[in-house]
Amino acid sequence: MGTEEADFRKEVNGLHARLGSLNPYELLGIQRGADTETLKRSYYRMARRFHPDRHYNSAQDELRHKLTDLFEAVSRAYETLKQGVPGKEAPSKTDSSEAELPADLKEAQAEEQYRRGVFEYKAGNYWQAIDAFGWATRLNPKKPKYWNRLSLTLTKIPGRLKQAEEAILEAIKLEPFIADHYTHLGRIYLKAGLKKRDSGNEEALKGLEELGALS
Repeated sequence: MGTEEADFRKEVNGLHARLGSLNPYELLGIQRGADTETLKRSYYRMARRFHPDRHYNSAQDELRHKLTDLFEAVSRAYETLKQGVPGKEAPSKTDSSEAELPADLKEAQAEEQYRRGVFEYKAGNYWQAIDAFGWATRLNPKKPKYWNRLSLTLTKIPGRLKQAEEAILEAIKLEPFIADHYTHLGRIYLKAGLKKRDSGNEEALKGLEELGALS
């Protein structure tokens, strides 16, 4: 193995190990508020560098898997930030390519994303898990377990309790008689410092009751 290839492997291994802790800006190496051209240049540079096909002949299976993860993460980061670039039209809630998929294929893809999310969660890669569970909820928003897992993972990220609450409330809408949903909701409220006197809705009260927090 040459020095150049050894350095590249070290770079891939290091970046791959940090995927779960990097936000889209950090992954693409750009500042918040970067313009469209800066975003594109960074994306194309990283996509070319980490595209699995460019290193197929010399890479072993483990390295190819890591390159695939990196390439997919870079692509998702680009799509996420591209939607927020000033001057662009607001993205639709459902991508047209997703809308055209047959129902059985969408469900299969949703389950695949869910399994990826569980894997990333167990590995401690919470940003990646959130991305996967988010895709699962978009592909099949009627599946309570997708919302439940998304909510659980969001509680692992500082400042995301509001989104965690919204996600578990979606699960409750779909499965209003499952105690586990309310127990998780109660944990969110306790983590946020919600007290009995602050409880203004039935779901909050029930969640806190499930935890025994109102006794």
